[in-house]
Amino acid sequence: MVYKVHKSASAEQDMFAILDYLTENLSSPSAARRFYYSLLACYERLRLNPFIYQLCRDEELSARGFRCAPVMRYLVFYTTDEKRKFVKVHRIIHGTMDYSKMDFPSSPL
Repeated sequence: MVYKVHKSASAEQDMFAILDYLTENLSSPSAARRFYYSLLACYERLRLNPFIYQLCRDEELSARGFRCAPVMRYLVFYTTDEKRKFVKVHRIIHGTMDYSKMDFPSSPL
């Protein structure tokens, strides 16, 4: 069964910030395009099989059901509701960031 993928406002803001950074700060529209299309491909994989990626390494996030998908040098944090066939993307951050200090919702879905 196919899942519906919903992007939170924070995830959308993260995506646009990454695209702006790649385009403006790094002067690399091609990197921005690669990131964008890689992210769309990730969303398609989540739509078809959200359990393809493992639970987060962070114990607290893992206990709350957060999974993590790599996209280039970034990490896509999401949760799933198997009963409703729903995936919610919460944040997209650079892989070197300390995500244990990031703002994640207390109620994942």
